[in-house]
Amino acid sequence: MPRPPLNLGLLLFEGCMPAGLFAAADLARAANLRAGREVLRLRWVSLDGRPVKTWQGPVLAAEAALAEAGCEAWLLPGLWTDSPQALAQQLATLAPLVQALGQLPRRHALWSYCAGVALLAAAGRLDGRDATATWWLRPALGARFPKVHWRFDELLVSSGPVRTAAGPHGYLPLMLQALAERLEASALRDIEAVLMLPRPHQWPAAFRPVELMGQSDEALRRLIVFAQRLPAQGLSLAAAAQALGLSVRSLSRWLPAQTGLAAGQWLRLLKLRQAAELLCESALPVKTVAEQLGYASEAGLHRSFQALLACTPGEFRRRHARLPSPAGARP
Repeated sequence: MPRPPLNLGLLLFEGCMPAGLFAAADLARAANLRAGREVLRLRWVSLDGRPVKTWQGPVLAAEAALAEAGCEAWLLPGLWTDSPQALAQQLATLAPLVQALGQLPRRHALWSYCAGVALLAAAGRLDGRDATATWWLRPALGARFPKVHWRFDELLVSSGPVRTAAGPHGYLPLMLQALAERLEASALRDIEAVLMLPRPHQWPAAFRPVELMGQSDEALRRLIVFAQRLPAQGLSLAAAAQALGLSVRSLSRWLPAQTGLAAGQWLRLLKLRQAAELLCESALPVKTVAEQLGYASEAGLHRSFQALLACTPGEFRRRHARLPSPAGARP
């Protein structure tokens, strides 16, 4: 039987960046049309139901106040901030909204991305939970919200009813996961083909088999998230098989059928993709990247890059870094 529609509140607040909310609304409408039924029921909501001035954009009208919207899930957009100090000021300005988020029923689903995740952290909704956010705020968020189990090297993190995503396009993996739970795989592929934009940063084609957003099989998506959380040394065929309730032999047959790669190669590539993300989004030395992701040594990470990508970690960073390397960064 089809699941009842999810009442999703698109939450507007002063200074928010609403582009992700508009894109999420387009995805929801496409899902409803493709499914021939209401999959997501949307409401535009603000704290008090009044219009909201967005960041360098229009004043947007809300349909309802937060406390009266009747939603069971909420999508919080990102907000523009250019420094940890500016973020602190914005959180102070948005203190009434933060308080209201903290008072929402614990069963409510809360989804946010990029710097908007700071609102959930300030409301205490991430305490004791795993979460991710925009990568460059790593030091500030880690220091300000030490009760959160930050996983900045992950694109999407689910922890009970709370989901967080990294980057200004984080609404995409959030919506993709929500739709994957409510649509047949073929319907989701149709929506992706029509509406979902290609990744802004062009990664090597070798990483395609381990891209979370490129997988339609739910078990494979679960395995990617599971494997991202294990240190490289602990990521074995036995651990992966146990996570899916399979035998090692079954996993060794199933993974190649899904990905076109041998199971062990696919697992090593998945971990290497995490290392590549961290190299390109930070100035961390290669040795530190290897340590954070649980490689046995910096040399082991070098060998993996050479074997799977035919380059060194430093060469990969120089080719694909998303920002110029800050002074003092060591390749």
